[in-house]
Amino acid sequence: MLLFWGSLLCWGLLPQAQGQARHLLFLRVSKDQLETDISDLFSEQRILDHVTRIPVTEAAGEGVPILDHLPFVREGLSRKSSRLDLSLVGDLLSGKSLPLLEELFQAGGLIIEDAKGPEVTLQILSDSLFQVTLQTKLYLSLQRILRFSIIKNIRIGVRLEQTGNKTRVALDDCHTPPGNLSIEVLEQMNPFLVNEALKVITGVLDKTLPFFLQKMVCPLATTLLNSLLEDVLRITLAPTISGPEDFQYHVTTTELTEEAILMQVQLVTRCGPGQRAPRPDHLAPQPLPKLAQGSMADLAFWLEAYNDILSCLYTSKELLVDLQDSTAAALIQLLSPRELEPGPETSGQSRGSVGLTVSTPDPPTVCLDGHTAMALQPGSLVLRGPSNTSSVSVSWKLLSKAMFSSKNQELELQFTPNSSTVALGPHPAGLAGQEERLEALVLELLKRTFLPHHNELLREQGLPLPSIKGISFDQARMEPSEDYMLLTVPEE
Repeated sequence: MLLFWGSLLCWGLLPQAQGQARHLLFLRVSKDQLETDISDLFSEQRILDHVTRIPVTEAAGEGVPILDHLPFVREGLSRKSSRLDLSLVGDLLSGKSLPLLEELFQAGGLIIEDAKGPEVTLQILSDSLFQVTLQTKLYLSLQRILRFSIIKNIRIGVRLEQTGNKTRVALDDCHTPPGNLSIEVLEQMNPFLVNEALKVITGVLDKTLPFFLQKMVCPLATTLLNSLLEDVLRITLAPTISGPEDFQYHVTTTELTEEAILMQVQLVTRCGPGQRAPRPDHLAPQPLPKLAQGSMADLAFWLEAYNDILSCLYTSKELLVDLQDSTAAALIQLLSPRELEPGPETSGQSRGSVGLTVSTPDPPTVCLDGHTAMALQPGSLVLRGPSNTSSVSVSWKLLSKAMFSSKNQELELQFTPNSSTVALGPHPAGLAGQEERLEALVLELLKRTFLPHHNELLREQGLPLPSIKGISFDQARMEPSEDYMLLTVPEE
């Protein structure tokens, strides 16, 4: 029943006129995958290494003197040796002298011993704006008096700007919001000293840490982020693929959705004689289904667009059937006109002068029956008489469950012989009453002889897939969904 209804859906999707094809596709990269890619890149480049082993006060004349950037600290408060007069700083911070704080800072200062992270989260703000948050955990020590950790966020705004058919990445301000310090004491020598020190340290870090992180982390982070996003929005053919002439992918528009970056992609191919022309502009695609759970990306083909692409890739080859095949012999006997039927004395001569060919000039077509993809191949079986003086033709349409593979950056369509059915078209009038036998013989011949040859031909005419940084279609699986075929890349 599935194949029967599938055949009714497929019969109307046969080729039309020729023309250059511009096919509309959709490429989606999930928000979770983008978060992972950013996090992996920042970890590989060790963007927090620049903040480790740096004093927050210039205890040894090295590192970044972030206290120098407090609004009430001026050059007059700094000693010529590049050290701060911490007694004056302490007076300004608290309104009175804090000899203990001065002593602790002069003894070595507050040091960032280590940094962990960043943990990356991505928040979609609109269809063209999102925010990347880098959560960092800093481990600090104040000599042997106090060790503690601080969690602080760095935020980078990203805007996608559309100019014509090009999308440009524009990074907004990279900054650390003030306040909201999350401090955890790890080690302490004296609770009284700790409490006094934390009062001043908290105030200092709350005012200076945003500037410090912006200065030490933001330049590298924004450079890496911009490069990564530019790579995501730039899709090309894989360098190992030698595709058809003028075979190109172009990202035309980009927008942000709740679950992914959605890119509208135009695929340009050159169609040969007799191949399908592009669909009229008024046939707009249906809304995309949701991104499959557990997928990092997908390439979505509107069904009509996929069939257009398939037709542009297709080149037919006639198959000459081996006349020694038992099914071929039975078909020749059934289809032969009286004058071609071998007599007792001329059997070998007559058999040698006829030919049986399978012709499939039109490309296969894929249709959807619910969530099952079906492949339809029209063709004809032609029996030619001696010296091509006469011929008998039987047209047919073969329907099969479609199988897809995406090895070596190419998408290949395959027919499954075991699920195949055939429907006969026009055939000789003299076969009235023998249609069932003819259909059975044609199906047997197509399954056993034609389909292995045809599947091999289709493997040679695969669809070259785009190359995108961080995403490989080699392990992708095809998931039919209503009006779309989704080539889905599962999470690793």
